[in-house]
Amino acid sequence: MFGYVFSAKSILLEGLKTSLVELGRDINQIYIYELLKNFSLSLIGVFVPIYIVSQGLTLFHAALFIVLSGVTGIIFSYPVARIISRFGFKHGLVASYFLIIPGLIAIRSFKLSLAVIVGSSLLYNLGRITHNISLNSEFAVDSKKKTRGKDSGRMLSLPNISRVIAPLFGGVIFASLGFDSLVVVALVFLVLSIVPLLFSGDHRDPMDYSFRDVFKEEHLTTVPLFVIRGIQAVTAVSVFSLFIYFSIGGALDVGWARAMDSLGFVLTGLVTGKFIQRYSERYAVIIGTSGAALIHVFRSLVATPVHAFMVSFIGGIFFQIYHVPIYKKFAERAEKEDVLEFYTLRKMFVSVGNILTIGVLAGSYMFFSREVAFGLTFVLAALATVSMRYFSERIPAS
Repeated sequence: MFGYVFSAKSILLEGLKTSLVELGRDINQIYIYELLKNFSLSLIGVFVPIYIVSQGLTLFHAALFIVLSGVTGIIFSYPVARIISRFGFKHGLVASYFLIIPGLIAIRSFKLSLAVIVGSSLLYNLGRITHNISLNSEFAVDSKKKTRGKDSGRMLSLPNISRVIAPLFGGVIFASLGFDSLVVVALVFLVLSIVPLLFSGDHRDPMDYSFRDVFKEEHLTTVPLFVIRGIQAVTAVSVFSLFIYFSIGGALDVGWARAMDSLGFVLTGLVTGKFIQRYSERYAVIIGTSGAALIHVFRSLVATPVHAFMVSFIGGIFFQIYHVPIYKKFAERAEKEDVLEFYTLRKMFVSVGNILTIGVLAGSYMFFSREVAFGLTFVLAALATVSMRYFSERIPAS
């Protein structure tokens, strides 16, 4: 046990040293950018649905903000990708801020209503789509095939260091100074994250295909994994945060849980990246999905803040064990096929998974109780995670 801890520590320090020394590589500028951006959005992202219910609105209003994320992804991913193909991936990252920032300002500046929630969610999530497609495409281009396993581990770990601190920091600000102050601090860090992009080149990927080409057969083998990723993401972050807020404690407990989740990401990602570079991706996926599925089931049994923190930490560890090799596979398939087409399809079907999950939560709440609704949603995430092993093996080898 202690040997594993020391090994993880040495790999983490090695990864940090490498990323700081190799600043000449474009991908290292992406690591720094993502670290700052993660800090900004992790300060506030998880607290928006909680802010909505804290203002006297219902779980349905909070769910609406999340559902609109999925709807926006399905409708706008392809048009956004075409714009990115024209102006470049780095320009897409910068452009996303002109949508995310107004979305955050809108929910802060106006009295909450259905119209404000819809408008804010559309702007915020349209910005997230632009950012997501641009970032993943940039990683696929900047990472090298021979080191992509380690690059994937770094990409999914080093930027997440900020996510360990930010949710807790955000919870303190939310609880003591209010949501308005939280938005202001988040916006400051969001603007600062643009700086690393100024020191690296841009890439473009002409997207001359029709909408039907996004659904080519070679792309569709990964669609189930995209849907599952959408289910997992919204369950572990938004749904579990709402569960903690309603059943256990307040914003500070939510912040602690999200911080522990991210700590698990950081400690495991670099180790997993090294492991799959040298040994087997398949075993990492088996171990990660099995453990993560159990953690999803345990989420519904959480009864105290300490339980929530433990489940979040262990869940983050298992999530990263399987996510690193699958993220690597995605980058390899994207580079071999067409980068923007691939990540457009990914965003669309991740959004389908988001909508499916929130649909189960809202529908169960309508017909049963809040406790049953959360429990069924966690079971859905567990079943989806178990099936990921099968679908990941269907991805053609590069």
